[in-house]
Amino acid sequence: MGPSVAAMVVWGLSVVQARPLDGVVVERETGDPLPDSAVKMTTGSGFETTRTDGHGRFRFEVPEGVASVVMTISLEGYMSVQEAVDLPIEAPIRVTLQPAVSSGEIVVEAERRSDHAARHMLDRERVERTPGTFDDPIRLVQSLPGVAVTPEYSPSAGVLAIRGAAPGESRVFLDGVEIPYLYHFQNYASVIHSRLLEEVALYPSAFASEWGDAVGGIVAVTTRRPDPARVHGGVNVNAITSGAYVQAPVRDDVAVSLSARRSIADLIGDSNDQYTVWPVFWDYLSRADLGRGDRSVAVTLVGAGDRYGRYPGDTATYDPLQRVTAPDLQLARSFHALTAAGTILQDGQHHRTTLGLTMERLGGGIGTESQERRELAASLRHRSDLVSSDTLRWSLGGDGRLAGIRRQASPERAWTELGDELPMLAAGIPVDESIQRLSGGLWGAPQFAFGAGRVEPGLRIQGDTLSSLWAPEPRISGAYDFTPAHSVRGSVGRYSQAPTADALSATTGRPDLSLAVSDQVALGADFILAEAWELSVDLYGRNTVNAVEVDPGDAQGLGAVRVRDARAAGVELVTRTRRKTHYFFMASLVLSRAQRRIDDQSPWVLGDHDQPFAFNMAGSWDFAPDWNAGLRYRLASGLPFTPLSGSYDGDTDTWLARPGPENSARLPTYQKVDLHIERAWVFPTWTLVGYLEGWWVPRRSNAMYMVYSYDYTERSTVAGPPFVPLLGMRAEI
Repeated sequence: MGPSVAAMVVWGLSVVQARPLDGVVVERETGDPLPDSAVKMTTGSGFETTRTDGHGRFRFEVPEGVASVVMTISLEGYMSVQEAVDLPIEAPIRVTLQPAVSSGEIVVEAERRSDHAARHMLDRERVERTPGTFDDPIRLVQSLPGVAVTPEYSPSAGVLAIRGAAPGESRVFLDGVEIPYLYHFQNYASVIHSRLLEEVALYPSAFASEWGDAVGGIVAVTTRRPDPARVHGGVNVNAITSGAYVQAPVRDDVAVSLSARRSIADLIGDSNDQYTVWPVFWDYLSRADLGRGDRSVAVTLVGAGDRYGRYPGDTATYDPLQRVTAPDLQLARSFHALTAAGTILQDGQHHRTTLGLTMERLGGGIGTESQERRELAASLRHRSDLVSSDTLRWSLGGDGRLAGIRRQASPERAWTELGDELPMLAAGIPVDESIQRLSGGLWGAPQFAFGAGRVEPGLRIQGDTLSSLWAPEPRISGAYDFTPAHSVRGSVGRYSQAPTADALSATTGRPDLSLAVSDQVALGADFILAEAWELSVDLYGRNTVNAVEVDPGDAQGLGAVRVRDARAAGVELVTRTRRKTHYFFMASLVLSRAQRRIDDQSPWVLGDHDQPFAFNMAGSWDFAPDWNAGLRYRLASGLPFTPLSGSYDGDTDTWLARPGPENSARLPTYQKVDLHIERAWVFPTWTLVGYLEGWWVPRRSNAMYMVYSYDYTERSTVAGPPFVPLLGMRAEI
């Protein structure tokens, strides 16, 4: 963190007695104690200095006859504070410091000294005030460079399509254990309470050997360790969600965290013309930390659930009879995950082992037709870091996952338009099967340091029992600092991913599928342009063979599992503030292309998440004490889609969808403006924050997806809300 930028002091003082002079230094927004703060007391005859202890406390003995002193408090990353204090005092004084970047301003950083050639980080303190998050910072992952921009509240909202890869080719981890999804339906919110979030790391491509079974990207979410010294808590209410959290010490070596949230829009109105059941979601998280120092264990229980009902077509095109007789889609999903992570620190060694148990359910139906998918999985992950010398470090580990899947479906026809939500009903094939699989990998990577550079060759062995396939994955990364202000980094490697259990199904898939194999390269350069500004340039490319995709409807109306080749390339430019100051600004421009084809003889066509350009800009400004305002703007190409036509089936007296040229049409260019303003009221033991957010999407940029008339002769776009305001309050102790 940079030196002093903005600060505020709250002093509770009155005259009762003289010495000693006691006080505590805490962070303004969270109330967290600030250990190791430098405290200077100046009198008419000289000065004394000290530092705060682990609980942020300090003490001076004031000489007799001194009527007032000048206190100066400083800490890296906070503004130095200087105040006159009249003596004697009635109670210990309380000093609150404001961080250099107010809690919530986003600074996206690609750390040069990482095992990964490309890594973008979001942490709790950097994102809570950024516009467009609706007080949910994990939503900002979709604004990071390389992540496809999708319209809010559309079926693709919340989809993680990273650097041209399909969403199913990326994986999401919470505290080292894979979870099935990161966002509630249509990106209303993430599944993690922001106050229990420590950081989110995005590895967009060409990542290190630690991660495997993915040819796309990796999202790693880390929850926050509870404060072992004091109680924290808060409530938050806005027009979308309501929730609460608490963190508290139980004893010296045990602390716990609890959170729960629920949507509230359905409590105001439970349906509209399109939705028969308004989207409802909930989530919870509990964490207990045991032990301190060189040995500790963290146990986390997390869960989330969603449900909604909607008509499969655009109700604006329905005739009066259809409005009465049209069936509605009912969909529900949920997951629960239990994790236990143990850490051991020794001289030159760091060991971490994580165990996980995950339960997932996806079910729903339309009319009398339904599908159900359940999965129970146990996982193990381990990493050891060993320092051999100043120039050599070893990292090695492994991971495994044992899963059982139960799939059932009872379709009467192929509902191809529901492929993204209920794929077994979209396939139109009855299903009743159980599947078991074991997958995992072992890896190792030495890191050699030489002067201003380092190089890390690595090897991962990845295998899977369901497909009976395994693959070696050699990788190498490196970085070099030419000067403190100019550096380069790069990585090249091979990555593989086993087909999903659904794709390997003997009923609806192809048991003979091979591993998807991807060769990837990533290059980057970082420049410090001025004292407070940075510029990063990233180039990437990937070529994937045997990429598996499920087409919800082929020419006969049956589901089809297809093998494709895929390729993607792009350039990402990011400029951002380097030092956290009263203001923040970040902008990124991504130019890219993503394509796929069936075989060597087929032409390349656009990928589902091809986005030739995407521009993101975000800024935040503390324009007055306790006031903050922010602006975010996004502009991106519309996503491609395959147009549909219809043919009449006399046997069933229905119109069936017939796909046109693949991804030959594109939605309109998407753009969106987000505004945020908030006011904080700081009291001695708690803080109240009121905030107002709003977004605006121009009319011509407001298309979420296409819908068709009953005979597919007419199509129209379903538009999202053009303006959405959000008023909320947040109170924290």
